[in-house]
Amino acid sequence: MLILGINFGHSSAAVLLKDGKIQDAVEEEKLTRIKGHVTFPFAAINYIFKKHNVGPKNIDKIAIGCKDVSEWSYNYRHLNKLFGRKGSLNKIKGYFYDGIKRYYPSTDIRSTLTHTFYKYMADIGFTERKIELVDHHLSHAASAYYTSPWKDCAIFTNDGKGDGLSGTLSLGKDGKINLCHQIEDLNSIGQFYQAVTKHLGFTVNRHEGKITGLAAFGDYRKTFFLMNAVYKFEEGVLRNTFQGNSAIQDNPVKYFIESVKEKNFIQNNYVKSLHGTLRNFAISYQLYLNYLKEGLESFDAKDISAGIQKLTEESLLAYLKKNLEDYKFTNICLAGGVFANVKLNQKIMELSGIKNVYIQPAMDDAGAALGAALHVNMKLNSNKDWTGFETVYTGPEYTESEIKTALEKYNLPVRKLRCCEEEVGKWIYEGKIIGRFNGATEWGSRALGNRSILARPIEKEINDTLNKRLKRTEFMPFAPSVLDEDASNILRGYSSDHIASRYMTLTYHVNPSMINLIPAVVHVDGTARPQVVFEEDNPSYYKIIKAYKKYSGVGCVINTSFNMHEEPIVNSPEDAIRALLSGAVDILSLGEFVVEATDVKR
Repeated sequence: MLILGINFGHSSAAVLLKDGKIQDAVEEEKLTRIKGHVTFPFAAINYIFKKHNVGPKNIDKIAIGCKDVSEWSYNYRHLNKLFGRKGSLNKIKGYFYDGIKRYYPSTDIRSTLTHTFYKYMADIGFTERKIELVDHHLSHAASAYYTSPWKDCAIFTNDGKGDGLSGTLSLGKDGKINLCHQIEDLNSIGQFYQAVTKHLGFTVNRHEGKITGLAAFGDYRKTFFLMNAVYKFEEGVLRNTFQGNSAIQDNPVKYFIESVKEKNFIQNNYVKSLHGTLRNFAISYQLYLNYLKEGLESFDAKDISAGIQKLTEESLLAYLKKNLEDYKFTNICLAGGVFANVKLNQKIMELSGIKNVYIQPAMDDAGAALGAALHVNMKLNSNKDWTGFETVYTGPEYTESEIKTALEKYNLPVRKLRCCEEEVGKWIYEGKIIGRFNGATEWGSRALGNRSILARPIEKEINDTLNKRLKRTEFMPFAPSVLDEDASNILRGYSSDHIASRYMTLTYHVNPSMINLIPAVVHVDGTARPQVVFEEDNPSYYKIIKAYKKYSGVGCVINTSFNMHEEPIVNSPEDAIRALLSGAVDILSLGEFVVEATDVKR
């Protein structure tokens, strides 16, 4: 059985399951090279179909990570944008107005958008009878539960919004996900965090990690009371105090116009065009921005960041404590964009009663494609076991011949090394910056050794050097890749069964005795965001760090994502070569091929 999982919109992605096993999982942006590409995952689907020599007719089920497609296609114009429909205007109008006619006289915009969506899907060969829409937060929950090592555990999802919710708390038991509690989308801490990101001049859905990093430099006590006036935890429920105002419930547009003094934030017509809770959700975002502009404009960005980070931690930890107190699960799975917040994940790991945490590596909405497919698989095969992740390296992989062809195209001086790991480890020890391209692309937003820039962690100054060469602005140090046998010496409280540590999805405090040995990977608060490398997960990468340890005595290297400024992580050999030519790295290691920047003619 072939199941195609899809997420469209932001974090667009496609996943292929064959008889319940993950065959491919890839994000659209890595193929189109458009960071945060908001679209339908045509490139990802085409890549999967071509690789496996299948087409729409071969797919048994198409699982989509949202129940209400009109929420993702919130108006006619946006739906067209998602499907790239520009040239066939008459056909588009025909589909849309056919939907209006079908639901006349109610002119139900949600039904019309859904009808048009199915028409668009039929155009690309996906018939409605094969499509299964899976609730967004159930998709997140399934993505974590069915790839975790546990049969019995708690499952917590949290993000900006999806299908009317911003969070769910469920219990996973013997393959079934049982919903216990949910958080309405109008009470979304993720949305408030996004508003802070925008207020401070960063890009929403891309730079929230910068806010997390910046928070460590600030004093939360200066702003927390102002944040807590907007969003708080009360009686087991998370509340947006703006949405608690009866005036916004009675006439949301009027309330919005009267409350937001700076009318140029968004057009009133846009708010009026939305339906249901989408309208109130959009209004909340603008009210957050207005509140931040009026009430926190005079505060330093570091203190604002510290305030929203503290609010997020305090609110979600209080929610978990209260709503898990009747259950005895010691393991918890996390998914949803909020859990890209590695500091929050550490706090959850440290909660009393919690022994272990797992964060699905593509915790953002790309993971909904995986979760939707896994949910449909379990629904169709409820009596079967599930295998979870066999590897996180699920994306495109290039042959030696393809790599060689790319190098020849650029006429680069190339050497081939049969045992390149030993040499790469030595070069890192000598202070070289290595661009590593090897094997299949990682699933998720973290580079985990196959599409990574590697450097030695012994000089704090390397952070400035790398940021300058990569044209980045970072407030967190670069992450360490640590050999499993060295992890307990470096990371306080680490245990080899901490599965989240393999995917760079939470922080640990670094043991004081190690901080001076690896200062480049330690943040100002004494924490690090590690990838613990086991030989069985990535034998080649393991050998590199092992070789570096032979020279340095420490099994730890810097690992940051291999990408050009504001581009996705490199996917193809040509992407990696462009980075070398731009001066991002000293040495490019492509499989067994090696190119040194000093030999490149510019």
